[in-house]
Order: sequence, then structure tokens, then C-alpha cells
Amino acid sequence: MALPEHEENTLRANMLRERDRWALMVRVYGSSYVIVRVFLIVASSIVAAKTALSTNHASALLGWTPVLAILIAIFTALDTWMKPQQKWQGFMRDRDDLEDLLSQLEEVELGSGQTETIRKEFKSLRQRHRENNVF
Repeated sequence: MALPEHEENTLRANMLRERDRWALMVRVYGSSYVIVRVFLIVASSIVAAKTALSTNHASALLGWTPVLAILIAIFTALDTWMKPQQKWQGFMRDRDDLEDLLSQLEEVELGSGQTETIRKEFKSLRQRHRENNVF
């Protein structure tokens, strides 16, 4: 059964909105993953090198050691809970799959029965996305 033109336009609009949202979250999770990892490496290195820093010009960092240790524990817990690397990869995978569906929708003749198949695939993709990437 063919979809009316306004329903196909609604489907396209919904798909574009999700694609844009997922593309934004790719950047958010990708950036947070890199930032958190770099922070954890640098901060834990400073805490681990506490003794070596006491005889160096970097001894001003020693006052920050307790704060850094607390921040390391907090960021490690957040990283474990949020799983930014897995979320980043999931959002990229789903964004790419949605791009493919959008390409298929563009190729479909307006009103053809394939539009309903694409709608079902989009619904399935959205469900998979929510199950795997949303808390």
C-alpha cells in the first residue's frame, strides 16, 4: 500500500530530525570520550609522580594532588557509567544506517510500496538505538 505524499514527507522529516540529533551526539560522545581519557591520563600521571614532583619546578602541582585524586575517582566512575566510547560508536553506527535509509527513501518513487518498508526499518532502527544507546 502506497503512502500519501504528506505521510512520506513526515517520514523524511522525522528521519532527518533523528539523523541530526544522532550526528550531534556523535560529536558530544566523541569529544567527551577523548577529553575524559586525556584528563584521566594527565591527572593520574601527576598523582602518581607526586614524589618526583616535590623536587622539581612543578612542585606547585602538589597542592592539587588531593583534588586531582578525587576528580580521577569521579571521572573514572562517570566514564564507566556513561560508556562514552560505546555510545559514540553506537550513535555513529545508527547515524550511518539512518543515512542509508534516507538514501533509499530518496530513490523510492513517491507513493511506492517501498516507503512502508523504509518506515518499518526506521522504526526498528530507532528501537535498536534506544535499547543500545540511551540510558
